[in-house]
Amino acid sequence: MFLSELRDNQSGVISSLNFDAAFARRLSDMGFCRGERVTRARAAVFGSPILYEAKGSAVALRKCDASRIEVTV
Repeated sequence: MFLSELRDNQSGVISSLNFDAAFARRLSDMGFCRGERVTRARAAVFGSPILYEAKGSAVALRKCDASRIEVTV
């Protein structure tokens, strides 16, 4: 399952980040790293960006980026 497929208030544990090393590093610095629990807070009116919470931080990701992060529920 991908992060973009979570519903509001549903959470999952990140199993894989399918990005180049630089972008994966930026996400990791914001708490999006393998093994971390991420919760979908809410989405914008048109479905993108989507607000996620990880490690006490709130981060908005575009749906296309969230669809490259694999999670287990």
